[in-house]
Amino acid sequence: METFYVILCLIATVWIAKIALGKKRNLPPSPFPCLPILGHLYLVKSPLHRVLSKLARRHGPMLMLQFGTRRVFLVSSPAAVEECLTTNDIAFANRPHLLAGKHFGYDYTALSWADYGDHWRNLRRIASLELLSAHRLQAHASIREEDVKLFVKKVYEKAMRDGTVDMKSMFFELVLNAIMMMISGKRYYGDSGADVDETRRFQEIVKETCMLMETTNISDYLPWWKWVGGRNLEKQMVALKEKRHEFMQSLLQEQKRKFVKGGNLAGENIKKEQNFIEVLLKLQETQPDYYKDDVIKGLMQVLLSAGTDTSSGTMEWMLSLLLNNPETLKRAHAEIDTYVGGDRLINDSDIPNLPFLRCALIQCFEWERPSNEMIDMSEGKGLTMPKAKPLVAICRPRQKMTKLLAQM
Repeated sequence: METFYVILCLIATVWIAKIALGKKRNLPPSPFPCLPILGHLYLVKSPLHRVLSKLARRHGPMLMLQFGTRRVFLVSSPAAVEECLTTNDIAFANRPHLLAGKHFGYDYTALSWADYGDHWRNLRRIASLELLSAHRLQAHASIREEDVKLFVKKVYEKAMRDGTVDMKSMFFELVLNAIMMMISGKRYYGDSGADVDETRRFQEIVKETCMLMETTNISDYLPWWKWVGGRNLEKQMVALKEKRHEFMQSLLQEQKRKFVKGGNLAGENIKKEQNFIEVLLKLQETQPDYYKDDVIKGLMQVLLSAGTDTSSGTMEWMLSLLLNNPETLKRAHAEIDTYVGGDRLINDSDIPNLPFLRCALIQCFEWERPSNEMIDMSEGKGLTMPKAKPLVAICRPRQKMTKLLAQM
């Protein structure tokens, strides 16, 4: 019995000390109530961005939330976002160790999941200088042009045959084929895939990955959940992890065999320029202990996951905006007819001569406000920011784009 009272006294002491220390710090406001164990998880509803926007309007531009065992800051004012992501960006550089990073990020070693440090900086240097440099992207321009031609032809054929075309899947196919051509010199999606079985296999992997990544894992916020029967999602991730590993490994081994034979890794469309895997294999030759297969496969997965759904979603959003604004669409058509003509497709070199089309592209990244209510842009200074991750930022309407458009 005495032991019980001792433990109870210790818990009470820690709790009182926490409250006393908390009063000395000027913390951001927090919604009431914060439930034991759950915290503010009861506030999470769909659509999430509207819920967070409502909380920001009610409690201010900086808000502290408790999602189970994880502390989260909701930041919605431009000045506060700039301070978090520029002035104090290192404090928020590490991503939280979620279950997806363990199974899909090679145990938090891939670029998108690695902690801030020498390894992360080196991966970022490789991605920016070796894989995604301006010279490298320009060298692969022929791939993008060829894929766009195939895309336009396929859209036309489907429209003539069926009358309607699912542009979401078509955009996804276009982006994925272009990225796979740059990575390995092969297409893996759609009717143009080099091998039907391999195409279907890769398609299933992509769909399963998107589905699991969009699924909320409760154990990321309530660790004890997996011990009371919440392991179903993890089992699905482990199974998908094996599929991804086998696919990436087979792709890497195929390129290694060509590399050993001295063949052209980039495929039929790139005669001189190396593809991404070839660049990474050459780095592996110089530092085999560091550039292991898992590092290469991690970079391959990051390029695929970061470049497919995001780019295709932006194109889908742009098309819907243009269709809902016929006058803007007509003006974009007129500009293309004037500077490009109707006898060929647009090339990268034509973009500087199409200022209106570029402005339409930029406008696609302007997120719409969730409501028509006026936004209070005032904010208070001097708030204490305890260590917390992840940081949740809400996109707010920017000020007039006069300066940006003047540079076009």
